Amino acid sequence: METPSTRPRRSLGRAVLTVVFALFALSAWWQVVNDVMDRSNEPAILTWWQVLIGAVAAVAAWGSWKGVRWAPAFALLYGVITGAMVASLAPILALPAESRQGLWIGGALVLGFGLWSAWWLQRSIRRDRARETSHIVGFD
Repeated sequence: METPSTRPRRSLGRAVLTVVFALFALSAWWQVVNDVMDRSNEPAILTWWQVLIGAVAAVAAWGSWKGVRWAPAFALLYGVITGAMVASLAPILALPAESRQGLWIGGALVLGFGLWSAWWLQRSIRRDRARETSHIVGFD
């Protein structure tokens, strides 16, 4: 069991990313609940996209909070999957041509967020691991 003095301290940035990914998961699952309860008139494929996005965002949030080595992969996966969903909305919803450019930009921005958060998490987790290993007996 870790004592308060030996417990690794989470960075503010990782805590913020945890909250952001948790809110993304909550938002996706809220959409799923609304779709299942027939409160929205969405195609079924969008419900499945939201299930997948909610699950990946929740895993990214958990991994970010715990500082595990696979957290950056799920942050990147969130960006890829969500960006793909946003980019695919035009044919799914049969949107007019003038709406499609904005979807591509939105998808690219979400992908950019996924790339940035994966990079930042990797950097943060590596820094924390390096800090932990420098305190192992025999390395002091």
